[in-house]
Amino acid sequence: PTPLGRHRFHALQCPPRMSALSSQSAAGSSAVPLAQIIDLHLRSKSLPTHGNLSNTEEDVPTVTALHEFQHQKGKKWYSDATAYWEETENCPATVDGVLGGFAELSPPDVKGSLPFIDVLQSTFEVGNEKACDIGAGIGRVSKLVLLEKFRTVDLVEVSSRLIRAAPEYIGDPRSKDCRFMCLGMEEFDFGTAKYDVVWVQWVIGHLTDEDLITFLNRAAAGLKPNGVIVVKDNVSDAEAFWVDEDDSSVTRGREYMTKLFDLAGMEIILQRESDEFPKEIFPVPMYALRKK
Repeated sequence: PTPLGRHRFHALQCPPRMSALSSQSAAGSSAVPLAQIIDLHLRSKSLPTHGNLSNTEEDVPTVTALHEFQHQKGKKWYSDATAYWEETENCPATVDGVLGGFAELSPPDVKGSLPFIDVLQSTFEVGNEKACDIGAGIGRVSKLVLLEKFRTVDLVEVSSRLIRAAPEYIGDPRSKDCRFMCLGMEEFDFGTAKYDVVWVQWVIGHLTDEDLITFLNRAAAGLKPNGVIVVKDNVSDAEAFWVDEDDSSVTRGREYMTKLFDLAGMEIILQRESDEFPKEIFPVPMYALRKK
């Protein structure tokens, strides 16, 4: 796929944070009913239900068809993603590497994230003690965003070579305020009432819809009473979804994404657009979520 326009913008695709899953949803046991709920929701909003497979430009007519495609891939949906991004050639352990060769996107990304946290802390009483960085990579978001607003950060990253590079990238003394964990999203135990913020950026597209719902509920269980989950990710305005078969990820439409939040029992308490990014790329909204 090309890097701009309606195709997936690889600069915004960080390494996969999932190893192969054993969950039933990866095997497609209840995928079709959930897909039908989403298809019906999109139709009720007069929005397209079709999407594309990026490698072939093949039109996929409905979310149900997307789920069937993922069902056919089974566990390979996740293992193919891990294999692709574990290659150093695909993702060097640098800012330029984790942003797909577009390191210049890091400053505007940070510029949008910091005031978003300010509003959460000033208006929604989010604390400043502890954050969790899901899909942390080398710690770019932790260093430039989370450690500016929170005292300690747990970095969770499935790639051992990327998480090994994180302490040096973050540097002393703030790296001493971090814990570095080499785990996939599906393996990490959030605990109970630990985090002020669980930050999930440019990674949620690797999850199937059912696994995304399960993940959000586990993350919510790990929040403090005033804690929030922040999801910052690409959305598609042209199609319901856009599949990148190379790294096994899905860019979902806005209504598709927010419907999944709703099905997970989440309420959007704050939403902002990332206006600092170039207009040619996918929009990158930020959502702050709490349980209803």
